[in-house]
Order: sequence, then C-alpha cells, then structure tokens
Amino acid sequence: MIDKSKKDKRAGVIGSTIFHAVILILLLVLGLSSIPREEEGILVDFGDSDTGWGASEPVRNNPTGERNTPPPVSQPEPVSPPPASTPETSEEAVNTQDFEEAPTISEEEKAKQEAEKRRLEEERQRQVEINRQKRIEEERQRQEELERQRQLEEERRQQEEQERQAQEARSNVSNAFSKSDGSSTSQGEAGGSGNQGALGGEAGVGTYNGSGKGGSGTGFDLSGRTLSGALPKPEYNIQEEGIVVVEITVDRNGNVVSAEPILKGTTTQNSYLWRVARQAALKAKFNSKGDAPAYQKGTITYHFNLN
Repeated sequence: MIDKSKKDKRAGVIGSTIFHAVILILLLVLGLSSIPREEEGILVDFGDSDTGWGASEPVRNNPTGERNTPPPVSQPEPVSPPPASTPETSEEAVNTQDFEEAPTISEEEKAKQEAEKRRLEEERQRQVEINRQKRIEEERQRQEELERQRQLEEERRQQEEQERQAQEARSNVSNAFSKSDGSSTSQGEAGGSGNQGALGGEAGVGTYNGSGKGGSGTGFDLSGRTLSGALPKPEYNIQEEGIVVVEITVDRNGNVVSAEPILKGTTTQNSYLWRVARQAALKAKFNSKGDAPAYQKGTITYHFNLN
C-alpha cells in the first residue's frame, strides 16, 4: 500500500512539472513573436515640401495655436509571463526514507531457521567424528604394519642366529676331530688312518662302535633327579643324522611340563628331527622329589643316526 501511494505522488509531481514547462515555453514563444518590429530605413527631417531654406525648423501654424508635435510612438505593453504555479502540497507527508523496513519474520520461519542451523551443526560434528575415527583407524593399521615388520625382522634375526650357532656347533665338532698334538695322526681299532668312531660320539670314550652317544644314543641332564623307567626314544623314518638337545622343565612330581629344542649342542636344523625329539622328551618321567624346586630345568640329548 505504501509503495502504490509513493508511485502516485511521484507520477503527479512529474506530470505537473511537464505541464508547467510546456505552458512556459508557449508563453515565451508567443509573447516574443507579438512585439512589433521597427521599420528599417533612413531617418529624414520633417517637412511639407521638397525644397526649403534655413537652419531652423519653421513653426507650423495650427488652428488651435498649438505647436505641431509629432504623434507619440505607441510602445507595446510588455507582456509579463504568468506566475508559475506551484504544485499543490499534498496533505499527506512525503516519505523521504531511503530504505524500506525489513519485513517481520514469523515465528514459524524463525523455528525453521533454527532447525536448519542445528542440522548444519550436527552434520559438521558428525563429519568431524568421522574424520577422527578415520585417523584412529589409519594409525591402528600403521601400528599393526610396524608390529608385523618388527616380528618379521625378529624372526629373520633369530633364524640367522640359529644358523650361526648351528654353523658354530658344526665347526666345533669338526675341529674336535681335526685337532692333533703332533704325536698321533689316528685313533681306533680297525686299522688304517683316521679317527675311528661316530660324529655323534664323545672324544676319549674308547668305544668305537655303536649307534650314538654311549650305548643308547640318548642322555639327560637334570641335577639331583633320576629317570622313572626308560628314556623315551623319538620315532623317525628319514635318512638324517645329527644331535638335537631339548630343554625340559620338570615339576616336583617328575612330570615334564614343557620341552623345547635349543641351539646349544644341537648339530642339525632339520625341523622334523626337532619335532620328534620334542614329542619324545614330553613323554619322559623322573622321580618325585618334594624338596626340589617347583619347576626344575634340564636337558635331554638325542642322537639321530642313519639307519
């Protein structure tokens, strides 16, 4: 409603201004064109004959005795332009405000805006949580990869250490047979050169025939304890020889609670021989001893020979 009133007032002012401007132009054009113009020519002295003599104007005789005077020249009355009419002042005050008042926001619209703000904030927080969980998962995977690589490196290092110790054990066995004090170059009963015996035997025993260390090919070391029965022998069916030393843990009742092959004293890296040696060691039984440690450690040595 306010906009329509303003437009009507503006149109009235513009129309009135144009109308009065046209009237003023017409008055100026018509008024100036009505002023009589003077005739063009040369001024000549007043007289009544083509001939005459003298320096002064003769006096004319009038019936009334009055001096002849030229009729006065009528001057056109100046036309004054009509006073410019001013537009009628509107009874209503002219609104000079350069800006319009902001429309009033309804409560429903406010509620919608607040709901939209809350939705955007919840979406932002949800995205932040997703990014945080993603970073946690990436860090977990990175740590798992580092742990896996560490384990692989540790296994490789242990394998290298086992190979080194095995090689050292083989070298020690080989050196034990190759050492000589210069007084003898061989030992044995069969005649001929060389050191009679087996690679799995003991130096200086004096027995040159057999299937392993001593007569049984096995042995154990458990301080203060004795075997209950015979020492179980490993069962194997491959053509492989060597020594496997198994570390055992025995409780007070004489039961072997754990058994693991070790590198010290072992001369073979054959996993099959290691497995059957461990299985045999777990079956061993020792005497019960109440004052023994709760768990006592020892070793069982198995000598594997070619069949």
